[in-house]
Amino acid sequence: MMMRSKIIVSIAFLCMFFLTGSASAAVDFPADEAGISAYVKASSSIDLNDTKSAFASIERETPDYIIGTVDITWHSEQDRPHVYVSKDGWIVAYYPTEKSAGWIFPWYEYSGGQLSSTTLSKALGIVANAVGGTTNGLKYYDFRNPDASKMMIIIESTTGTEFYKLTVPTSFSLYAVDWSHYSSTYSGTYTDGYSYVYLDGAIFTSDGGGSSQRSYGSLMGQIINGVEHEIKIATSKGTGRIGMVLEYAE
Repeated sequence: MMMRSKIIVSIAFLCMFFLTGSASAAVDFPADEAGISAYVKASSSIDLNDTKSAFASIERETPDYIIGTVDITWHSEQDRPHVYVSKDGWIVAYYPTEKSAGWIFPWYEYSGGQLSSTTLSKALGIVANAVGGTTNGLKYYDFRNPDASKMMIIIESTTGTEFYKLTVPTSFSLYAVDWSHYSSTYSGTYTDGYSYVYLDGAIFTSDGGGSSQRSYGSLMGQIINGVEHEIKIATSKGTGRIGMVLEYAE
């Protein structure tokens, strides 16, 4: 799917998660409210009272399940995923339908290299730990794109300029191309840093003069099957990162 430019030093991260199955088997899970999600059968049963300490807020509580938000260290309130936990052992962390899959990047603690977790897996793990459950077998699913069977995550990080080439095979069905742009271009000694991200030479997101700024969006409809695209990030006086999430079926 991806073709690296010969002059690029490295791509910080490239891997696939398999989106198999659905969490909708859980009791009354609000599938119509959920977008990108991570889920696991954490235990054969869960005492819901044991989960309450893990929530920053509880939005819905019934005898069978609880839905709330979970705080993640170093992340802001808007980063908090929603988490559903049922007495029959299911835990599902998700972002609402209006938030792109780009919200899964844990930018506040990512320092380069291979991505080892997401905001969803972290929130799910907090609840699983509270009940002594497991996160083994965790899977991802996007309730907006039920026909997507695979997800590819790509991160490019730089303090200068880097780019890579991306070609989606014509045989693939593409369902989402979401992105998140992180930049930290402010220090006590300067305010004129910038971070620009380009698709085929045209800027599609930019940040400047700020600490830990983030933006989100979609390139769906602009990434065309069978066409080689170039994604470039240029950053001065700080660090810039562009993360992309592609949901597709072969």
